[in-house]
Amino acid sequence: MKRITLLVSIMLLFVAIKAQSSADTSKIDGIIKEATVYFGYGAELTHEAKVKVNAGTKVIVINNLSTNVDLNTLQISLPENVALLSQRYSVFYPASMPVIKLKEVEKLEDSIANLQKSISRTQNLIAIEKKIIDKTGVLIESSVKSAGDKTISSTDLLKLVEYYNAKIEKSETNIFNYNQIIADQNKKINGMQQQIAQLMKDKSAKEKPYGQVFLQVLCKSADEIPVNLSYYTNNAGWTAVYDVRVNSKTNKIKLVYKAMLSQTSGIDWKKTKLTLSTGTPTFGVAAPILSPWYLQLYVPGIYSDLQKRAVQGNAMRNNIQSSISGKVAGLEVVTSGYGAYRINDEALAEVKTVDPSTLGQYTTLSQGQLNSNFEIDLPYDVPSDGQLQYVTIKDKEIRAIFKNYAVPRIDKEAYLLAEIADWESLDLLPGDANIIMDDTYIGRSLIDPNTTADTLNLALGRDKRVEVKRSLVKELSSLKSSGGSNKQIFTYEIVVKNNKAADVNLLLKDQIPLCTIKEVEISLNEDNSNADVNKETGVLSWILDLKPGEIKKLRFSYTVKYPKDKKIVILK
Repeated sequence: MKRITLLVSIMLLFVAIKAQSSADTSKIDGIIKEATVYFGYGAELTHEAKVKVNAGTKVIVINNLSTNVDLNTLQISLPENVALLSQRYSVFYPASMPVIKLKEVEKLEDSIANLQKSISRTQNLIAIEKKIIDKTGVLIESSVKSAGDKTISSTDLLKLVEYYNAKIEKSETNIFNYNQIIADQNKKINGMQQQIAQLMKDKSAKEKPYGQVFLQVLCKSADEIPVNLSYYTNNAGWTAVYDVRVNSKTNKIKLVYKAMLSQTSGIDWKKTKLTLSTGTPTFGVAAPILSPWYLQLYVPGIYSDLQKRAVQGNAMRNNIQSSISGKVAGLEVVTSGYGAYRINDEALAEVKTVDPSTLGQYTTLSQGQLNSNFEIDLPYDVPSDGQLQYVTIKDKEIRAIFKNYAVPRIDKEAYLLAEIADWESLDLLPGDANIIMDDTYIGRSLIDPNTTADTLNLALGRDKRVEVKRSLVKELSSLKSSGGSNKQIFTYEIVVKNNKAADVNLLLKDQIPLCTIKEVEISLNEDNSNADVNKETGVLSWILDLKPGEIKKLRFSYTVKYPKDKKIVILK
């Protein structure tokens, strides 16, 4: 009898301890209220919860958090009458789900981490190239001042300026290439995140895992308290995409600014207020530091293939890019071509013919010193499946001047450009643009605001109603030998015709070759139809005003002088 009484007493004590432990622990789901999504990748998520507590020590468990949390960024907010004693984060796996992470997922996450580090290093290289450009500008000013004081000759000054210009051009090319590398790496990260989402989706499990935060708190009195927490996760991001709607009758452009958004944070965002930030916090905030730079000797055979590929890649990019750069009759034109933040054809098919509703009244733009934030006062549902979703940020009517542009040496067709002034106020980011003219999809272009020019040029597509033809005039081209050298003359004729019913303003460009070999001399002849000549690049430019049906002919010729025992190769 005594044994039975003792056993019952022990069981009652155990039940009482368990009940007391349960009473000291409260579990509740954290409701996601806000998501600040960063350009490229990364997001800051904010959760809210209300918990009933008693006086004394209490353990609060907040469930339904992301499974990928940067613990260094975890922030907890409690009322003043509640003290936070400790905090701990973990991922809860339901019994039906294996705790072991798939090896494929681990490899992809390691690859994403390595790509993120590479992006940070590339950003530092861009900062270094920009400093080189700034210092070179200072050296040019110093050289010009010295020339004014007659300490150096004008010839030496010209050589110095050419040398500095070559350094600036090299740095700008490096910056462009680095940005292309970052764009490709962001694309790879997005693809890997989608692979992770698909692998997680394919796992046989009845329930999804979720993050938990355990908070040990000390409460002065019993009450229902609010708990707010926020953290950063890598598994989300957005890139910019645009709809450019052109009315050819009124020459007006409507720019629709969109965000291409996806997330694989492990939890679905339901009725969430979105803020799209242009910031990139994962690039780091540490200023770059120079390390020792070691030269290596050239070893034949090792670098030849790499150099060959680089030359081929540059030639291909030059043919595809359609890059316009220069100054013609006081008109500064800079247009970047094909490249960053490409999206697949299936995704583009969804937005080609969509006419989005005007949501500008729900979007507020707030600008800080380092980034801009688009705060959208609308609830959004974004599932954690890695699928792309399009969020309309705003649309705006913009003023533009339409011009035609042609480079017949590379492309036989003319292009229609929209010249946009005061584009800085549009808060643009690099992204693809869907060109829609008179409600008809024309094709894709690229908006690249990474330029210091006052005018942004946007390619709207090929204009087949402006006919351009370039040909070699054989009767005015010749090859003559004199002494120990050959003199070869090349003469080209360009014929332009306006087949439109309206006037056309055409920016026409061609070029003559350049050579750094001392024995080879290249000179532009006087018969060049009053072209504007850029001696550094060899580019010839004309601005033509054509009436409906008008035809204009231009000619230019250049002479190449080289040793008689040598041969030259000129790609016509």
